[in-house]
Amino acid sequence: MNKKFSTLLATLLVAGGMSSASAAVTSPSTSTPITKIETTKAYQLYGGLDQLLVMTKNANGQYNVEFLPANQVNDLASSLWTISYVTNPVGGPDFTLVNKATGCPLSVNLKDLTVTPDDIKVGGNISSWKWYPAVTKSTGFTYNDNMALKSYFTTDSVAYLTYSGNTVKAAKAHANDLASIGGQLTLAPYSAAAYVLSAKELNTKIGTDPEGQSFKLSATPELKIGTNSSLGNIFTKNTLRAWNQAAVTNETNFDLHSGFSNWNSTSGYVWLQVIDGKGDDKPCEDTYIMADTAYIDGLHVNNQDFVQFTDTTRAIKDIANGEDYLKSFQPGRNGNSSLFKFTYYPTEDSLAIDVLEYNKKAATATSYLGKTTVWTDVKTLENSVILNQLTTANELTLAAVPTGVSRNIKFTLGEGTTNRTSKDNGVYVIKNKKGQYLAVPIYNTKLSGWSAAEWVTVDADAQDVMRMPAYQWVAVKNDSMTVDTKKISSMTITNREFAGTAQSIQLRQNPGAEYLFTQEIIVPGDSLIVEAVPASVIANKELGYLNLEDAELAVMTYNFNYLHSYADDKFIGMMEDSVLNVKDGKYAFFMKESKEANYGFTSPYVAGLKQLTRVIYTPYVKTANGDRYITIDAEKRYRMTYDEAEAQKFYLKENNFYKPASKEAAQPYYAFINVTETADSTKMGSADQDLNVILRDQVLNETRTSAFAVVPNDAPLYRRFNTELEGAVEGQEDATKILKFKEFYRGEYLMDENNKKFQDEVVNYVGIERADKATGLSFYVDTVVVKGTAGHEQKPQYFVYVDRVVVDPVPGKECQEGDNHVDANGDPTDAAHCVHATPSKAGFTVAKYMVSFADSLSAKDADKLYKFGEYTRVGFVKGLHIGDSLYILTNGFENMEASKLDTAAIRANYKATSNEFNIIDLKAEHTDAHHNYTWSFRYTNPEAAAAVDEDARRFLIESDKKDADNDIAPSKAAWLKSQNGCLVLSDAATSTFENAKTGGDNALIFNIEVGSENDLATDNEEIATSEVTVIAGAGQVTIANAAGKKVVVSNILGQTVANTVITSDNAVIAAPQGVVVVAVEGEEAVKAIVK
Repeated sequence: MNKKFSTLLATLLVAGGMSSASAAVTSPSTSTPITKIETTKAYQLYGGLDQLLVMTKNANGQYNVEFLPANQVNDLASSLWTISYVTNPVGGPDFTLVNKATGCPLSVNLKDLTVTPDDIKVGGNISSWKWYPAVTKSTGFTYNDNMALKSYFTTDSVAYLTYSGNTVKAAKAHANDLASIGGQLTLAPYSAAAYVLSAKELNTKIGTDPEGQSFKLSATPELKIGTNSSLGNIFTKNTLRAWNQAAVTNETNFDLHSGFSNWNSTSGYVWLQVIDGKGDDKPCEDTYIMADTAYIDGLHVNNQDFVQFTDTTRAIKDIANGEDYLKSFQPGRNGNSSLFKFTYYPTEDSLAIDVLEYNKKAATATSYLGKTTVWTDVKTLENSVILNQLTTANELTLAAVPTGVSRNIKFTLGEGTTNRTSKDNGVYVIKNKKGQYLAVPIYNTKLSGWSAAEWVTVDADAQDVMRMPAYQWVAVKNDSMTVDTKKISSMTITNREFAGTAQSIQLRQNPGAEYLFTQEIIVPGDSLIVEAVPASVIANKELGYLNLEDAELAVMTYNFNYLHSYADDKFIGMMEDSVLNVKDGKYAFFMKESKEANYGFTSPYVAGLKQLTRVIYTPYVKTANGDRYITIDAEKRYRMTYDEAEAQKFYLKENNFYKPASKEAAQPYYAFINVTETADSTKMGSADQDLNVILRDQVLNETRTSAFAVVPNDAPLYRRFNTELEGAVEGQEDATKILKFKEFYRGEYLMDENNKKFQDEVVNYVGIERADKATGLSFYVDTVVVKGTAGHEQKPQYFVYVDRVVVDPVPGKECQEGDNHVDANGDPTDAAHCVHATPSKAGFTVAKYMVSFADSLSAKDADKLYKFGEYTRVGFVKGLHIGDSLYILTNGFENMEASKLDTAAIRANYKATSNEFNIIDLKAEHTDAHHNYTWSFRYTNPEAAAAVDEDARRFLIESDKKDADNDIAPSKAAWLKSQNGCLVLSDAATSTFENAKTGGDNALIFNIEVGSENDLATDNEEIATSEVTVIAGAGQVTIANAAGKKVVVSNILGQTVANTVITSDNAVIAAPQGVVVVAVEGEEAVKAIVK
């Protein structure tokens, strides 16, 4: 909307009968064609058989679009359209046409369109139209070359407009067929004809202030005495009351008994009484504005003198038939110089003022109106009020203005004495004196236009209007041209959620009154409270609808808690026949989400107002047989189905904000608005009189709306070892635990594999057997992921390990050599960072970590070492955990004493030997994805997991999942299982949770017992702390733990490469690439491959 559009036109926009708007509109066919479409102007759209496109509001508050003959258009504003456009190199500009009477764009709803033209329902999602190929045309836009409006909603499908008689219709077609379709609506933009205002129209501001008795004018440019003018602007400084000349006084119509002989031949000209509190109630003897019999001092240009104006001329009263009448003005005055005509040009938005006639000074004195005077030269052509800008002082005067030339001062109609007021542009909630809120409730959303708005009683304990955009209104002034007009401007209020529900209103407030009132949206005179919506709410683009965090969707399940006044523990559940109800069951749903889509109304004139967005959700439940979705059966009941094609999709629209007795705080409850591709939107609801409380598909206009809280499923899916059952200590709940894993059915325990049939000389496996078969049963269980990821609350991940050696950190030592400390670059530093300081060393843990060998299945001899039949085995690998890194030890480092391991040396070796993949960045891998070195403990019965009884907290030990499944709670995954007595992982492609959790062949079910360090599954007492280690590198071998011993290095041909006695426990000896033999004194010779 053009916010510079004046009050005069803005007042035409207010609904209701208006005297000025009841005159027939002149056809624009004779107007001069415009050559450029300007966004700051308002045009009439002309075509057909001398017809104009108009938009009106019917008795039901719905908007109609018609194509009326010009002489049948009785409301000027209804025929005016502002035209905005967006430049588009494809097919020309995209035009938007907004009607000035209603504030609504010419729009249609794609969902309503068929190939058969039908009446337009204003307020749809198609409002951008292709029309002319450009916004300029040198020969002008004319009726003879008017063009059709069309809108492409896909590359080959188009919406178009047609008309039959006076009715405008819309349809859709294939783009290739459009050219052959007849009867399309073709339009050309024209300037609207000028409009002369009567006295009543001036005083009542075109009927928008029915009780108005006067008016004020403002002007652009503004004249300020002492700044840019000597005289100022006599028309804007005064409050004025207009009077028509008439034979009899009629104050209702502002007719004043005139003693002028030409009273009935000067229609359109009015007197301008000065309203200053002095004699205002005596118009026949008060002061009036006139063209003066004096020139502007010091202004004489090209032998021309310029007339000024006066506001001190007093009327002369007489009496006829017992009635006062205005006989004349002070002696010597020409009464016609007090008569002014106000002409409004709607397209240009300009108000022009003309005087009927005035006198200029003659060369010699003659008699005029019984007086001898030189002011006898009567002017009737040079009678337009203009701004003389020939000097530094700008003054109002009179002159001739050629036809088609715009005047250099623009007047705007404003207030006189009035109760009109306005609000700042913003978002508001609106209440009546009953406390009801103006809103578009769910049951009205299928209505169109203003008929959807209703005064709604709100239960403050169960609803919060600040959370519901359907209860909020975007209010924008219709006139922001001047400071004065802003204060009293009418406003267009548009529902924040439903852009098609809009109304132009004039707020009013009587002097000293507390409340506002209006004539348009409430019983006239009834009180209104208009309350601003907080900035934080205006800026919330997700207001009003459920919008879950993306990171939660893959990992969280939700229960739908039914809102009921007598029970807060009812959820959507499933009956035996798959029908959904809200009685005793409690289903946990995953949610699929669509892309965000814009909805609702926004305005560039409201600071901080965000475009609202919402998403569509498809609830579903995971089962062993596949995902199950909500659908509707033939009896309109909601039920579950495995057929995704029948899945119902929903907007979850907030309907309540309520604190149930069992909760500490209020929570939102949502209506499930079914938006599946069907003929019409519906909602999910229950009938409480139905003993089974079955959920049914209901029409939106059903007054009662069922609502549900979307509650994260509080039944934990995985076990977290942080309670007394696991030996947790308060304040250190997630500290490392020592636990035993006991199989539920046979009572066997996880342990170091001791069955020789399943052992290997190189690989250390995990096994399962009776307690009396083990050297130890306890494992360290250490947290890896218990916070910081989307699903950490649902799926904590742990290290499981044995043979733990903790190497304590070594504190650094400051430099002791004087005070002048420097770093390695020679720059000054402190003692702790000096080159002579001893750096500190971080502590770390070395242990044998339980891992899945799934990442080793392509290695040499994998079938023998890492598989048992078709199943992946589980074992131990030695690792070093420091900070956020886990080093899988190899290349000889696995044989070194823990205290002598150096991560810098390990990194260098791994880089040289392309083994950097054995350094795991735990921070980078801190996700909900499964890992071969971490384990999660999946409850077989989450609903019972809150029990304090260990027996009820049974779990599966989970490793990986089927590739396409979820990271959290996959329906198919790899769990620990026993295959003919050998501990392996189940096949993630075929092993289902539904089977595994009930004791099927897919997995072992475990409980825990608190363990001890004296009962670890393996121990480290027999590990040699001085074992000689040979580590191959790039062009070298490193020999550890052999200080003082003789070392001989030979190549594969037996030629000696090195023969020396080494002096350190970390000696490096150069060696050729290939296989070398290293013989250390007192040790067996070993082979190494040098890179």
